[in-house]
Amino acid sequence: MPRDCFVIMPFSPTASCSEDEWTKIFEQVIKPAVESAGLDYVCRRSVATRGNIVGAIVQDLNDSHVVLADLTDRNANVFYELGVRHAIKDRSILIAQRKEDIPFDLQAYAYHVYGWKTPEEVKDLADTIRHVLKDIDNKPSRPDNPVSDFLKVRRRTEEDSAPATALEVSVAQPLVGPSSQGLDIQKLVKSFIERNRPQDIKTVYRLTKSELVPLINSTLKSLNEKGGAGPVTRDQIFGQAMEYLSPIESITDIIEQFGLESVQAGWKPGLEAMMKLSGNLISITEKPQIGLTTRYAQGAPALMAWKMLCLCGAKAIEDNEYDLLKFIMTDPIEVEEVTGKYSNRPLIERRDLFYPEAFLGYADIPMTYIDLLWGQKKYLHQYFDSKDNYEISIGKFFIMMALAGKPDPMGHPLFPGYRLLPHADKAMSSLTSRIFSSNDYLELVASVMGLKGSVLKETWAERVKPINAISTNGWHVYLFPANFGKESE
Repeated sequence: MPRDCFVIMPFSPTASCSEDEWTKIFEQVIKPAVESAGLDYVCRRSVATRGNIVGAIVQDLNDSHVVLADLTDRNANVFYELGVRHAIKDRSILIAQRKEDIPFDLQAYAYHVYGWKTPEEVKDLADTIRHVLKDIDNKPSRPDNPVSDFLKVRRRTEEDSAPATALEVSVAQPLVGPSSQGLDIQKLVKSFIERNRPQDIKTVYRLTKSELVPLINSTLKSLNEKGGAGPVTRDQIFGQAMEYLSPIESITDIIEQFGLESVQAGWKPGLEAMMKLSGNLISITEKPQIGLTTRYAQGAPALMAWKMLCLCGAKAIEDNEYDLLKFIMTDPIEVEEVTGKYSNRPLIERRDLFYPEAFLGYADIPMTYIDLLWGQKKYLHQYFDSKDNYEISIGKFFIMMALAGKPDPMGHPLFPGYRLLPHADKAMSSLTSRIFSSNDYLELVASVMGLKGSVLKETWAERVKPINAISTNGWHVYLFPANFGKESE
């Protein structure tokens, strides 16, 4: 059934546009952009009718799935209607022809500056609207305005707020806490796939999150009360960090297994639940703790999220599940930032999880950590055929991340941590030789990045040049081939 996108915008002439131009913007720019997004929306704006026009508009503001507000020239009626919408529910999109038309109180929220007088500007707006509508579909209950944010109104969907029934709990139990002990993950995932009931995995997420957040927070409190051990030498960092990581790791191991089992089964809903839980873990790291905090402890939840996502990405490569790999790398992960605002960035844009000094101080330490997992986590042996295959698959995942990751505003690429892994040379040689020799595989890898194979081929040299230029301070450097089709020397 089509959903409404209700547009609030000026009707009468303003400083920027005449009445005819506002009609043209709606009919020829905004409406086609919304309705061509392929998401089953009907786009409309209010029309003059008999009776109480304000009442009709308020009804539309309440009933519409999405409201798009054009704030150009700060029209009083538009701002009144936007205020009504913010008081009622979320899912509003803010646009304006100039940044100056976005008031200070709303500049902390997503807004989009647009043009409409050239075909290029019309296309850019259509692309932006399509992207935002998809993001809303992924996170329909995310707070996006001051009323939700500062009054802590969380307008959750019925499925998020409904209590779990006894039947649901008997099938869909939490992945952390006392009731998760001894859980047979393989059997649990198999039962979900056979039942094919979407509400089961939603219940798993709800129950797990309700146990996970307080359990991690209480564990962090205890770890932070231990305090630091004073200055440490570089060779002492790993051992000391593990004292803080292990208690958090023991809580999240089953979630990690659930993600790996979901990838092995090719079951996207289970992987999606694990990714949402990884966002919860990153959010815990982002939130400031009361009193003195220890860096090892505070960074541990996000490091566990990083580990889960990397292992599942490596498993997707191992099993040639490239649709799932694309999902892991490019699907938005919702995180509550330290400011209290929410971000929805995919893994390839979460550079903070891949910085050389992330959590453990030096580039090689987290890479040593993920390599040593093979000997420490016996459940990994169920998902990778051998230690060599594990190391090569992990290497390929980091290579893919480095190749796909967007540079920051200063032009710095995602750190190529694959260089610090065993078998980095084998991983690079295996991946690039296959890309160079098979057009089908080239298209597959490019699709993971949201590209065409021809585009990846044409932009190869400019993509790999800044990655190859990163110094690793004496570590062995195995570089990307500088030119497409030519192996490294």
